[in-house]
Amino acid sequence: MSSRPPDHGFNSRLFLGGAVLTAVGSLVASVGLGLSSVALLEAVRRWQRGTEMSPGQLARHALGVAQVATSAGAQAWQAPMPDGRRAVGAGDGRAQPVS
Repeated sequence: MSSRPPDHGFNSRLFLGGAVLTAVGSLVASVGLGLSSVALLEAVRRWQRGTEMSPGQLARHALGVAQVATSAGAQAWQAPMPDGRRAVGAGDGRAQPVS
């Protein structure tokens, strides 16, 4: 009887090389993601300082803008169309008169 393990076509050295390269690539990607995040945070902080508003004031301003936009969109969606305007028909793409 032979003392060699059976060969099932699995190259363990190739597999180990791939695993090492994957680990190194993951490490490099993590470092790149960290550096990019730091650069982005610095840019956001610099922009915020230039606005002369506190973060809370910026948040309230953005919320107010979003509420106004939401309200305007809802009113425009629900408002009837003026006479003479046409709406797109269902499915065929041809304009149909609004009744």
